[in-house]
Amino acid sequence: MNRSQLIKHMASKQDCSQAAAKQQLTHILATIQQALMEGEKVYIPHFGTFELRYFLAKQGRNPQTGAKIDIAGANHPSFKPSPALKTLVNS
Repeated sequence: MNRSQLIKHMASKQDCSQAAAKQQLTHILATIQQALMEGEKVYIPHFGTFELRYFLAKQGRNPQTGAKIDIAGANHPSFKPSPALKTLVNS
């Protein structure tokens, strides 16, 4: 399911226009993004948790030249599904 299909599905389930559903989805995603940028976890019961994971700096190699390069540490957003979601998907 892509974004436009999700918007159409949301609009049909809520009996609202696609424009309203698109605005709702945009606000939800913006809120999650803002919370992650501030370093917060976003926990949605029975769905899962969005959080940042920090990866330490490390040394890598350029595959073309074989030269060593330094890879900086960075935060990466991640999603951890809840046990209820895992059970629902696997049943």
